Amino acid sequence: MLHRLLSVAMLAALLLWGVGCSENPTGTEDQIENLNLNDPTGGYLATDESPGFGDSDLLAEANDNDEYDDPFRVLYSSDMTTDTTLEGGYHLRILWGQLRFDPTVTTVTDWTGSLIISRGAMVVRQVIAFEPDQDALLERTDRRLVEWTSFTTVHHDGLAVDIYIPPDTATIPEVVTVAFETGPYSRTFDLSELVALDTIVYLDDADSNAVAFHAFRLDRMLCARGFLAGRWGFNEDGQGVFRGMWMTRDGRISGWLRGHWGVNDDGDRVFFGKWISRDGRFQGFLRGRWDQHPSHNANPNAVKHAGGWFKGDVLDANRQVIGALKGKYKSHPQFKKGFFQGRWKLGCDEYEPDREEGW
Repeated sequence: MLHRLLSVAMLAALLLWGVGCSENPTGTEDQIENLNLNDPTGGYLATDESPGFGDSDLLAEANDNDEYDDPFRVLYSSDMTTDTTLEGGYHLRILWGQLRFDPTVTTVTDWTGSLIISRGAMVVRQVIAFEPDQDALLERTDRRLVEWTSFTTVHHDGLAVDIYIPPDTATIPEVVTVAFETGPYSRTFDLSELVALDTIVYLDDADSNAVAFHAFRLDRMLCARGFLAGRWGFNEDGQGVFRGMWMTRDGRISGWLRGHWGVNDDGDRVFFGKWISRDGRFQGFLRGRWDQHPSHNANPNAVKHAGGWFKGDVLDANRQVIGALKGKYKSHPQFKKGFFQGRWKLGCDEYEPDREEGW
């Protein structure tokens, strides 16, 4: 994916047009955040910010997530009822190529391929970082099939889809499969894996290509869920930092997050951050733990590309827990070359007190 040029000023104006709201109290303009690793909220304050925290790279990168006008969208609703079976709705987000920006990659990788489900229907919600005149979705004629052409070098492309599975009335229910098929990598999932999917697969090639899969079930009228994505690494002062996009369950950008990570005075590996809406209004604090992985028992390719994981809470302005977030990161001394991918959920505890660890 070759980054498209975009006027940051124009994008900021568009973000301001999509005004959100927050009932959380905000601080005065003369308050200064004293960021550290020992304060309960890392030194962040419940104050408003500029859209994207004023980060021109982050604002420009937001333009890579394009909503797709799928002709099958009018036939299927994201409010599809779910029950205790695996039938119902799912959201799947896939990225392929360089998960962290690497300007040294000159080899073009052909990711032309398809996504197909054995039963049901798919609605494409987002095409991610597709380059005009280079990457494209093919015309959709089958509700079970999505096809594309895609070529990457220094960065990645991707896709976000909703999957709808109707009830199976057969005496012996069919096992529903979802198959991602490209030249560099292919994989097939069953529905049980899409309930809470969070995995990154690195290809054993010289250019460190990878495929990231994230998915969850679309529970009707329960709790909010979505995705996180951005950069994770070190700033010029050697401090661990991250910045990224806060996305809804269908991949639309609804806000921004920024934070810092490291080891506190007690020797704990911690991170802290701040979440704001599209137009910069304070939404919540972020707080949690991080660590490196995989273990020494992992395969050689996984060790070669090992990054780490993060997991924590989302807090309101009064420092009360209102949600959770988790994901994976790959750090880099040059901040722009690191990345993180993850998921968030809000207000889910009362609906799923016994939900497995993967949620």
